[in-house]
Formats: sequence, C-alpha cells, structure tokens
Amino acid sequence: MNENEKYLNVTLTNAREEHEDEQISISIVGILRNLRRFFALWLAITIIASVLALVGTALVKRDSYKKTVSLVSFTFNGIEEGLDPKGNTFDINTLKSPQIIESALDELGIPADKLEDIRKNISFEAIRPEEEVERLTAYKNIFDAGTGNSMNAIGELLKTNAYPSTYKVYFDYAPTGLTDTEAASVLNTMLECYSEYFMEAYGYNKSLGSSLAALDYKDYDYAEAIDVFDDALNKISSYVSQVEKTEIQNGSSTNSNRFRSSDTGYTFPDLSETISTLRTIDLERISSYVTINTITKDKDTLLTNYTYQVELLERQKAVYSDSLATINASIAGYQKNTVMIYGSDTDEKRNMTATQASEEYDNLFRKKEQIQSDLSETIQKINLYNKRIERLNSSTAVNSAAKKAKVEDDLEKLDKQIKELIDLVNRTTDDFYRTVVFSKAYNILVPANSSNSNSATRALTDAVMPIAIADAIIFVIYFAVAFVLSCIEEYAKEDHEKKNKKEKEPEAAAN
Repeated sequence: MNENEKYLNVTLTNAREEHEDEQISISIVGILRNLRRFFALWLAITIIASVLALVGTALVKRDSYKKTVSLVSFTFNGIEEGLDPKGNTFDINTLKSPQIIESALDELGIPADKLEDIRKNISFEAIRPEEEVERLTAYKNIFDAGTGNSMNAIGELLKTNAYPSTYKVYFDYAPTGLTDTEAASVLNTMLECYSEYFMEAYGYNKSLGSSLAALDYKDYDYAEAIDVFDDALNKISSYVSQVEKTEIQNGSSTNSNRFRSSDTGYTFPDLSETISTLRTIDLERISSYVTINTITKDKDTLLTNYTYQVELLERQKAVYSDSLATINASIAGYQKNTVMIYGSDTDEKRNMTATQASEEYDNLFRKKEQIQSDLSETIQKINLYNKRIERLNSSTAVNSAAKKAKVEDDLEKLDKQIKELIDLVNRTTDDFYRTVVFSKAYNILVPANSSNSNSATRALTDAVMPIAIADAIIFVIYFAVAFVLSCIEEYAKEDHEKKNKKEKEPEAAAN
C-alpha cells in the first residue's frame, strides 16, 4: 500500500473470537479506480437503457400522442351570457355537427364512413382569461371567509362572466386511422366550414333568396304571376329593412356612416329604392295592362281559383275577428299591477298609488296590433279578388296573341330584374355581416398542426420518469460492482501481506 492510499481507507472490525480481531480495509481510491475502470461500460449501458425507455414509452402510449389541437374564439353580443347571435343558448358542440364534418370530408375527398368516428373523437376545453380566474377565486375566498363583505362578493360573482368565449378543440384521431397530416387537414377544414355555417345560421338569410329565386312565374296565370312577384318584392323589402335596422344598431345611424358594400357598391337605402322602383313602375305597369285588358291564360280556371281564395280568406277573416274580440275583452278586463309609493311625513301626498302595466299586458297589445294588421291585409285581399272576379265576369274581350306575348315578355324581364335584385341583396348583406356585424365574431386563433414535434415532446416528457428510474438502478449496480471489487482487492492485498509477515517471523526469531 503506498503512502497516498493509507489515509483513504475505511476499516471494518469484526470480533470473531475473544482475543482475535479481523480487520478489512476498504480503499476509496480503489473504489474510484474501479469506477473509472467501468465508466465506459456504465455510460454505454445507461445510454442504451435511456433509449429503450424512451422507445418503450412511445410504443406503449403511441395512441395517446395521436391528438391534434386548435384554438378558436367567439366575440359577438350575447356570448358573455352564453347566448348565440339570435339569443338562443350557444352550444360549442355545433362545431362538430355531422353537416360540418361531412362538408370537410367532401372537400378533402375522404370517405364519409369515417364521419361518426371523427365526430366522437372531437372534444372541447373552455379557456378562461387568467384575470377572470383570479377574480373568481378572490371573490370565492371572500365569500367562504364569511366576512361582512360576503354579500358584495356574491354580487361580484354574479357579475363575472360565467360563460367562456375561447375554446381548445381536440381531435384524438388514433381510432379514425387518419395520418397526422390528414387529421390536421380534417380539423382545419372543419373549422373553416364552421365559419360558413356560422354566417348562414346568423348572417344573411340565404334561404329566403334561394326560395324566391326558385319560383317559376310561368306556372301561374298572368294575374297570379303578378301577385307572386309582388309577394317576393314585399319579402325582400322587409328583409332589407330588417338588415338596415341591424346597421343602425351597430352605429351606422347617419348617412355619412352608412355601410356601402365593396362588392356591389350598394347601401341598404339604395336597395330599398331599387325595390320600390320595381314595384311602383315595372310591376304596376304590367299589372294595370293585365287588369284593364283582362288578359288571362284560362279565364274559367282563374275565376274558380279566385272564388276559392275568397272563401279561404273569409274564413281567415272570421278567425282574426274572433281573436281580436277576445284580446280586446282581455285588455278591457285586465287588472294592472298596483304599486304603492311611500313618501316622508312632511310630504303633502305621502301615500300615492300608481298602476303599472305588466309584461303580459304589453304582450296583449302587441298581439292586438299584429292581428289587426293581419285582418286588414286579409280584407284587402278579399276586396282585390272580388274586383277581379267582377271584372272577369263582365269582360267580353278576346285576348289576342300579341297582348299575351307582350305580357309574357314583360314578365320575363321583370323576373330577370328580381333575380338580379335578389343576388344584389344577398351579396350586399353577406358583405355587411362578414365585414361589420360578424367581422370578429368567430376566429381561428391557432390552427391544427400536422407536425410530429408535439408528439416527440410529449413522448420525451412522459419518458423522463422511466429513464430516471432506469438510470438510477444502473448507477446503483455500477457503484455496487465497483465497491465489491474494491473490497475483494483490498482483502486479497491484506491477506497477501499477512502471509508474508508470517513467513518472515521465523527468520527474525532465528536471527
């Protein structure tokens, strides 16, 4: 044993017999020497074990890594109260409705038989702003503490927005058999399709325009075709007025702030003026020519139809009249709510009473106004059809082919004008809702990613604990081997020294 090693030994003493002690010295330098000796082997085994742990974790949890995520948000009036733009309960699950998924699959050319598997594996997580969470937590702590501010805390809790407006959209595509790229494409296309669904559901009334454009005036007699066109113009006019009110509610109440579509160049007053021109000039011109000349395709069939319509309208008139009488009686006998107003002792009129109409009372008046309007319109139609019947019965004129050709030509031109008008209304209102009302109503904040980097990161994160455990076990074995070998070496060295010492003792005694 050299000079440097003798101070780095640990001596273990074991008394085996009464006067005999056996000492075993463990050299720390020997342990370090053996650690250096097997360092390369230990390092290689550690690296291999770490890689195997990583691969094993990835294989065991491979399905859990097949998940892509996107982030969407909603910013429209009512979402803070959990309502959609129409005032109904907002449901984020409409984003994964079969209609939207089917549109996405059709666009991507993916078989529709995967639709249900995709729908079942899409989930949502509501995201709340950090400051909102802190506020909720603070008010809850105050309430739980039971202090004098508990009632204030309850009030603030009620004011706090309880409905999220931002969501994470998860797509666990392992059961669907889609690749990473296909899964990301499906989710992103779904989110884009939902944007169109959102506009169709809450934006311009596309179905109205489609239904009006689908009408074929050639299926009707000339006077009936005029009625069909007049009804279509009435519906378009009402819709434009409704959208114009929405424009005013959004702050464009003055002429200088009026919305003008960048697509069509029209404002809503422009559209209203166009509708009025078509009705008062084009439609009335054709109507007057047909009425004065009593032009018809089939006089007898038209008379029969008018007679039948009058009978229907007379029955409808009776229903409206009865309903109006019932509502008038309800209004007359309705007991309004009485509200007592108390004043101070010095007031001349200390105790005053006032009647306050309830919401139900107001609803009765609204119903009365609507029924009166419907009744008036019904009476006008009855009078109109009766005049036409009278005119047809008294007419002896024979419709010439030239007159019919003129009417048909005029109706064809009017039909084309109305269809062009419907297209203008659709494009203008669509532009208005997209750029003004719902410009930021629905946003895809973070699209789905098809990269495998997230999977690799998650696999590495999940493998940290198995790798650490495996490496720790290997290190313990590595150190134990070095320790045991060091003990064996020291024991052998001391045994050799004892033998040499015994051999030298007889020689020393002889001398």
